[in-house]
Amino acid sequence: MHTDTDNDVVLAQIGLDGTLLASNYLPTQLKLVHDMLETYDKKSKPVWDHTKPINVTFSMDLYQILEVNEPQQYILLNAWIIERWYDEFLYWRSEDYDNITEIHLPHSSIWLPDTTLYNSLVMKDDDTRRLMNAKITTNVNIRAAYVELLYPTVYKFSCLLNLRFFPFDIQGSILYYIKLSVCSMIFSSWTFDQKGIDYFAYSNTVGMTNYIENEGWHIFRTAEFPYFSKICTCMFWFSVKKKEMKYDCCPNKYTLLSATLYLRRKPLFYIINLIIPTSITTLIAIVGFFATSTASGMREEKVSLGITTLLSMSILMLMISDQMPTTSTFIPLIGWFILAMIAIITFGTLASSVIIAIQKRGRLKSRLTPRTVCLMKFIAYITFEDIPKHLTEEMHEEDMKTTTLRNERCDFLRTRRSEGRWNKQWEFLQKRKKTKIVESHLSKSPKLSFNIPDLLFPKHSQSDQSVNISDIPDTALTSPVPPAIVQHDSSEGDNPGLKMNGNDGDSVLTSSKKSTFALAQQQRPPQKTSTSCDENSIRQNRRLARDEYNWMAKVLERLFFIFFIIIFIFVTIGINSLGFYYWSSMDHLL
Repeated sequence: MHTDTDNDVVLAQIGLDGTLLASNYLPTQLKLVHDMLETYDKKSKPVWDHTKPINVTFSMDLYQILEVNEPQQYILLNAWIIERWYDEFLYWRSEDYDNITEIHLPHSSIWLPDTTLYNSLVMKDDDTRRLMNAKITTNVNIRAAYVELLYPTVYKFSCLLNLRFFPFDIQGSILYYIKLSVCSMIFSSWTFDQKGIDYFAYSNTVGMTNYIENEGWHIFRTAEFPYFSKICTCMFWFSVKKKEMKYDCCPNKYTLLSATLYLRRKPLFYIINLIIPTSITTLIAIVGFFATSTASGMREEKVSLGITTLLSMSILMLMISDQMPTTSTFIPLIGWFILAMIAIITFGTLASSVIIAIQKRGRLKSRLTPRTVCLMKFIAYITFEDIPKHLTEEMHEEDMKTTTLRNERCDFLRTRRSEGRWNKQWEFLQKRKKTKIVESHLSKSPKLSFNIPDLLFPKHSQSDQSVNISDIPDTALTSPVPPAIVQHDSSEGDNPGLKMNGNDGDSVLTSSKKSTFALAQQQRPPQKTSTSCDENSIRQNRRLARDEYNWMAKVLERLFFIFFIIIFIFVTIGINSLGFYYWSSMDHLL
């Protein structure tokens, strides 16, 4: 038993030159470390035969996936690494050191393999891993020390993500016996080839015992594919494989360890925030485009609705583009979905413009052709749209009968009006004949001096002696005299005129009277060009044309509505079903 005086002597001896001068008083562990490191050089490979490679066993336990960055194509994760190898220079006999078989030394005191993550994006080793003490266990059978180096790491490595089916993508998936994409971590020595360091996987799987589940990604556990057992006997999911690689720079091969991750995205976030809002916006736009407007209202506001919806779709595209890599090799599935929705809205806006143009054609007063009416009736039948009453067969026959009766009535009224004009003309001419006959007799007897108009027209006053031009019928001034009544007499010599033929005598109208008729024709206002029957017919055609084109616009609206709804359902369900089928393609393999 040591006394306090002895301890003071030992401490005094240690403090003289910083070394242990009294080895008899050292603890066994300190003596072991002193003897072990006294002649140890960490710069040399710890094997007695320099041609013999060091076998390094590598294992990894995944702790957490911190980030999966799609635009920059990298993955950031936290893992725990264990490297194991045999160091022949650190061997000791446990019997010489109180049967001590295990000690811990700082990592800076021993030789370490330069294990490097080849596809790392961080070049500084201190930012990637934190090295601490190494556990060393002696092995009498092989006369070497077994070294275990445990350290935590944060790896940031590049990964070519396959985003064709985003947001239903799987990284490292197998579909139809073809591996589509892989995210792997490549570990190996940077300076030693296969003859210097030979790497081995401690386990074919990556440990998942302490793994913290990621909110955006699901990582598949280690399992075998029984379905592919006849084709491939290797392990899948997050597995570690060994392979040899020959580089052009070096004569010997390098041993590589590939840790492959198989991830599947959780698409709920994108379904709630992108797919469903886009679908609802497109559906509302379709209903707004082809909803039947009022009878008197136009549809111009539907074009502005389409433009506003396209702007909202553009904003959604910008949100997606921020999460996608800038590549031209493919378009993600959600990109196809939004492009399809934009195409539906664009063509819906164009179709709405066509319907507006058709509705405005009703103002041109031209009715639909029978062929167009027949086609619109067929479309109205298959789209369950009502047909106007005047276009049905029964109402069409009644309308034809009504139109025929109306035309016959108008023709009858025109005939009666014409006959009345000819009767007034005939009476006027008869009165003129009587007046000229009396004037011709009185001119031969100048002694008679009574007023001729008073005899012939006793009801007229003195102021009405001459013929009032306004009392003359229009047809008497403008219509020619029937040839059976009036004919030219060229045998009168100096007084040419019209000779009246009849049973009661002849009368001659001089050229001065003819000029009077011409002057009256110029002074009369022009005759009206339309009658009340014509105005009613024009008004009726105008109303029917407007109603027919409005009905045609409604039929086409219903047709486009059904068509675009079918396209919308097909695109929405089809594209998302394709993505979901790809997303769930590995469930039957679990």
